Amino acid sequence: MTTAANIVSTVKASYTIAVMGVLGVFAFVSAILIAWPALAYLGAKMFN
Repeated sequence: MTTAANIVSTVKASYTIAVMGVLGVFAFVSAILIAWPALAYLGAKMFN
C-alpha cells in the first residue's frame, strides 16, 4: 500500500505543479497585455 500511496502522492504533486505552472504563464501573459499600453506610452514619452 505504501508504494501505491507514494505513486498517488507523486501524481498529485505533479498535477499541482503543472496547474500552477499553466496559471503562472497565464498570469504573466495577462499582466504584459494589460500593462502594454502604459509601457508603450511611457516609452514614447521617454524617447520623444
